[in-house]
Order: sequence, then structure tokens, then C-alpha cells
Amino acid sequence: MAAARLTWLITGASSGLGKYIASEALKAGNKVIGATRDVSKAETTYPEFSAKGGIWVRIDPAQNNAYDQVSKYSREHQVDFLVNSAGYAFIGGVEDTSEEEVRQHMEANFYGPLRAVRACLPVMREKRSGQIILISSGAGFIARPGRGTYSASKFGIEAFHESLSHEVRSLGIKVLIVEPGAFRTPFATRQVVPAAFENGFSDGYTGMPVEAMVSASRNLTVAPDWIRGDPEKAARVIMNATDKGYDNLRLPLGKDCVAALETKIGELQRDLDATCSVAIATDVD
Repeated sequence: MAAARLTWLITGASSGLGKYIASEALKAGNKVIGATRDVSKAETTYPEFSAKGGIWVRIDPAQNNAYDQVSKYSREHQVDFLVNSAGYAFIGGVEDTSEEEVRQHMEANFYGPLRAVRACLPVMREKRSGQIILISSGAGFIARPGRGTYSASKFGIEAFHESLSHEVRSLGIKVLIVEPGAFRTPFATRQVVPAAFENGFSDGYTGMPVEAMVSASRNLTVAPDWIRGDPEKAARVIMNATDKGYDNLRLPLGKDCVAALETKIGELQRDLDATCSVAIATDVD
């Protein structure tokens, strides 16, 4: 018996990991709704999507009307899988980053996925089935210098998904947080830095870790050779997980992400070892 044709709604489907996930979902015979901010551009840069049966819809998750738009398409197409892949990286020191830049980044990376999740949940809840997949980042669990704003957006949206996983488990809805390291997609070439400074950082951070991070991230035209992640392999791993099932909440991808996660776990363990006795002693006698 042929497998049932399922419906995927993928934000950021025209580029990055979203594009590769969309390709794998189509290859598996699924119905794929690709959300993008610019349909005409997406049709030009990714023509095979429509040729293979994909359906483009114009949605900008960073806008307030995204909730209503996703609700409409979720109901109309009875979405089974939601993949939140849209977003961008803001690289800059905490002191150098304006509140407005933080807010804009949160609209895209935090409120955008949240709007899509809330909009798809009613249909999934009624069907008592569905999968919600967040494309997060290694920055979702470890905050490097110059990545405070980006990590804040990812830490925050991961917290929502972790809480959600407990809320909807008994409803037959699964949640997966994908944490990629650096992959060979255009994502690395679209990083944004503080607008107030010509070099992306203020003079006080010259020669400091902030300068090193910003300088390594800005004005890239292609993914550097040191980026080893293969997006096709990543998409296949994600598709395989959704097909065969999973009990893990998080899915790190890439050797660099695994190393970063091991570093984070070690740092947390050292902090706990150093403070455990003091922490326990603060309880009521």
C-alpha cells in the first residue's frame, strides 16, 4: 500500500535548509506549501519547486498578518508538518546593537515561528496528529561573542518549543528542534551587523572577540571553505527522523554543532559542580 500523501508547510522554503527540506519532501511524494516573502523571486531562483508540484504562497513571518495567513493555508490544506526555517543571523556586540535592531531580529526569528506554530496548532489538534519542526541553530544553546542577539532569538524560541512539546504530546503532536551548525547555504552570506558602525563594531571592541566575530561574518559572498555542513545530507536526516519517528526533542547537525554542545554541557556541569553545595544550602531548614 502506498504511503499517505502528507502536507508540509515550510517557511523560508526558497533558500537555505528550508529549500533542501522542501526538495526532500517533494521527492517523497508529499504536498508542499512553500512560504516565501517574494514569490516571483522564489520562482526564479528555485523553478524546480513548482515544476515538481510545490505551491508557493507569499508569507512574511516577521509581519503581524502572518498568523492569519498561516491559519488560512493550514486550514485550507490540512497541514500535517510545519517547518519553521525562515530567519537570519544578526552579528554584533551587545553594546553596539540598537534596541530597534534587536526588535527587528526578534520579529523574524522569534515571533515569526511563534505565529506559524500558533496558527497551525488548531488543525493539528483537531486531527490529533502533526509534527512541528523548528530549524534553530547551535546558537540556540551556546552564545558566542558577537552573537548575543541571534542567540537570544534562538534560546527564546527553543524554550517555547520545549514547553510546547510537553503541552501537545498527549494530543499526538510531535515537536523537533533542529540545531544545525554551519552549513553550505546562502545563510552565511546574509548576516546583518549593527548599522551604526562602518565596520560593524565600535572602536572600543577593536582587537577583541567582537571584532573577530563580526569581521569573519560580514560581506561574505559565498560560504567559506571551513563550513563543512552538507545541506542535502541534513535535509535527508530530518526527513528520515520524521518518517521513522524520534523520541529526542533536539537534533544537532554537524561536527561543529556536536562539539559546541559538548562544550556547553561541560560548562554547565562545571558550574553545577562549583555551586551545588551552596545552592542546596539555601533551602529552608
